[in-house]
Formats: sequence, C-alpha cells, structure tokens
Amino acid sequence: MQFDAGYAAPVARDTFAWFRADMPTFAIIYGILIATGVAYDAVVIRYPDWFIAVQFALIAVNLFLQAWTTLTILRLASVPLPQSAKSRIAGVFGVGLLFGLGVGFGLLLLILPGIYFAARWYLAVPILLAEDSAVSEALSASWARTERYWLSCAMIAVLAFVWQMVPLAATEFVRLPDDDTVFLWLLLSNALSQAGWLFGVAAATTLFLAFGKRQSTTAEIFG
Repeated sequence: MQFDAGYAAPVARDTFAWFRADMPTFAIIYGILIATGVAYDAVVIRYPDWFIAVQFALIAVNLFLQAWTTLTILRLASVPLPQSAKSRIAGVFGVGLLFGLGVGFGLLLLILPGIYFAARWYLAVPILLAEDSAVSEALSASWARTERYWLSCAMIAVLAFVWQMVPLAATEFVRLPDDDTVFLWLLLSNALSQAGWLFGVAAATTLFLAFGKRQSTTAEIFG
C-alpha cells in the first residue's frame, strides 16, 4: 500500500488559515498557554518540590485548551456537532492519557514506533468531539482513517513537536544574569514553544477535516 505524504504542506497552510479566521479566540487561547507555561516554569524553578502537582495542573489546562481549539475549528468549518460535544471534553483527558502512554512507550522502545503511534492516533480528539465517540472508539477510528495517510500525520506531528521542544531545550544552554532577564527568557521561550503546541493541536483538526469523515469541508472553505 502506498502512503500519502501530500497532505502535510496543504494542512500546514490551512491550519494558519483557521487561526486568521478567528484571531480573537486563538489569541486568548495562545495567551493562556503562554501564561500557564511561564507560571509552570517559575514555580518549578522556585519550588521544585511542587513539580508533580504543577505538572498535573499544566496537563489539565492544556487538555482543556486542546478541546477548546478543536471545537473552535469545527465550529468555523460548520461541522454539525452532537449536543454532547462540550460534555465530551472530559473524554479528551482519557484520549490524552492513552495517547501519552502509548506514544511514550513507543518512544522508549525506539523513536520511530512512538512517532508511528502518534501519527495513527493523531485524529482521536477531533473524532471524539465531532462524532460523539467513546475514547476507545475515537482511538480506533483514528487508527483506521490514518492507515494510508499516517506519513502526513507524522510529518505534521514531528514538526509541531520539534517546534515546541527546541525553545525549551535551549533553556539548558542559556545563562542569564538576573531575575528580570530570566523572566523575559521564560516569556520568549514559552511564546515560541506554545505556538508549536497550538499549531500541532489545530493541525490535527485540519487533518480530520481534510481526510476524515467530513473530508470535503476544508476543500470547500479554502479551495
């Protein structure tokens, strides 16, 4: 079976088009991401014993923002959402948990299996919210729909991951002279890193629209 990588560039382009379509909402989401990222870093630096607690708090906020981002794009695309879509936000936590465990295990074995799992489950959250699926059903549906297109998903996921991690990794090599400079660096590094996170989340919904169950939606809006 041939694997189609041709969606990667158009999906990246269309993802930025979604951002332009509702700039106020995405600006709020982006601002919350930066604020929580800076707060997380500041607390961990000053109170390292609180690491586990603030880590869970950060994960909770990010999963909520992931659902908000996904629902915003689905609304912009005029996708008819089930009445329970907003109540399904709790299911995003289940998808996030299983996704993280599966991808993390794959990365521990070898890097490539982790990337493969991430690509095959990349559509799980949009499917969960758009189609009123259970967590296991969303993961299974994502696996089935990405069988041919997992390479496009992997390219987008890797781009988002590298974009997110490079500014954070750079922190290990930056030596700053005073507290004010530290704060500015935390602000800058989180602004760059969280942009990558937001792109990755939005791109998953764009991919869902591109070749998911409602594959014609993106073409109708951006064609």
